[in-house]
Amino acid sequence: MDKSKPAGMDVKVKFGVKSFITVVGILLAVLIVVGVLTYVIPAGKYTIYTTDVEKAEEPFYQFTTDKSLDKQIVPDSYRELLPNENKSRLHWALWIFSPFMALFSGTSSNMLMIVALLLVLGGTFKVLEESGGLVSLVRMIMVKLHAKRFTAIWVITAVIMILSAVFGLQEQLLILYPVFAMLCTAMNWSRFTAISFILIASGVGFTTAISNPFTIGTASIAAGVPITDGMWYRAIIFVVMYVVASLFLTYLAKRDEKLAKEKFDLKGFTMVTEEERKEDIRKAKMIIALFSIALLAVIITTAIPALRSLAMVFMAVAFIVGTVIIGRSLLGSYKALGKNFLKGVKDVAPSVVIILIAFGITYIAAQGNILHTIFYNFYKLVTSMSPYIAVIILYIFVLIIEFFIPSASAKAALIIPMLTLSPIEGISKTVIILTYLFADGYTNVLYPTCGTLLVGLGLADVSYANWFKRTILFQLILFALSIAFLMLAVAIGL
Repeated sequence: MDKSKPAGMDVKVKFGVKSFITVVGILLAVLIVVGVLTYVIPAGKYTIYTTDVEKAEEPFYQFTTDKSLDKQIVPDSYRELLPNENKSRLHWALWIFSPFMALFSGTSSNMLMIVALLLVLGGTFKVLEESGGLVSLVRMIMVKLHAKRFTAIWVITAVIMILSAVFGLQEQLLILYPVFAMLCTAMNWSRFTAISFILIASGVGFTTAISNPFTIGTASIAAGVPITDGMWYRAIIFVVMYVVASLFLTYLAKRDEKLAKEKFDLKGFTMVTEEERKEDIRKAKMIIALFSIALLAVIITTAIPALRSLAMVFMAVAFIVGTVIIGRSLLGSYKALGKNFLKGVKDVAPSVVIILIAFGITYIAAQGNILHTIFYNFYKLVTSMSPYIAVIILYIFVLIIEFFIPSASAKAALIIPMLTLSPIEGISKTVIILTYLFADGYTNVLYPTCGTLLVGLGLADVSYANWFKRTILFQLILFALSIAFLMLAVAIGL
């Protein structure tokens, strides 16, 4: 451990036992509920075609030339499955094994990439912490920003929201948690506030997508409309939601300062010799370079459609290479580097259990063939309604689907073709896509099936119950604003 680490700056990036047990308990309860629903809701299926003739299991029908959306659903083809046809439904005795079945289902590449990235990040930040590099970086930031710390909140929120809205970064931004945790600890702000910077800002940014390839990009392709359709309206929403998110994060920080028993002494934190100051600058530059290269790798791969699905792989590789170089320099030996890296991997290992269970829930729902039935009944319900009522029900429908399918691109490929190929009267494709964006993004910081939320809370040792209690008012404000923007969109004929 770095001897120069100030008191109170020992920030552990690991899952708290209580938080882990709570999250696992919630997920297991959800898993059982979803399993029961597969026996309660009638199994049904739309005809599915694929854009790849060679892989087609059913007659080929080309809805789009984008190979990232190789499976499409044909409207008006729904039918309930006979009892003997629903052979894929998982037997209740196997529900507990669904996470492992999902892992070996052949569609687990995204799950494996998330797990691998988080384990790499755990190892990386343990190395950076033990080398004193994070302390040096935070000390340099504190000198520059402490007097303007509340202004800094608005700047940080803007940066994270832009990264999410433009490039689609969300779970990747968890790499910043140790820095925020140390900064917040130094300023007597809580871990709750530290993880909120990432989860709230990225969640809101992900929702108010400007060019996010995973949401607005995928949905626009599926609907057959340009990504620029309605962009001016989404930009207005981005600004409004940015103000709301920044105000909420500022409220959390001020509340922490009010409750703090001791005021932070900046002089005591930053009093270092000239030699120590130069060493801080050297270490801080190395870590900033590492973060910059990792984020650049994600941004570049996200911008290239052929590499988009490998963004997390490129980020992981960048961190591994950077950690080896920086860790060897700061710790002095590969042995110390390896020891601390493995210790960090062990600290975040519980994230694997959480992610597996979350994917197991999705696997059970898919095997039970209930998602298409939910959509079919929803569509019958809204076809004769006022578009203002219909858009609210559409919003609620996508919120339900989001619970089962947290993946933004997978959800877009599933529901957008169904909604836009048989459009609802009075609701344009642009409004349908906007509804999908609202339901997909905000729930990423609310639903217990969202892996990013659960892993973030686990790292910060914040219970889901505490998170729900302290953010629910904020969530309700976002929900109300979303409804208002949807109503206005219908009214102006967006």
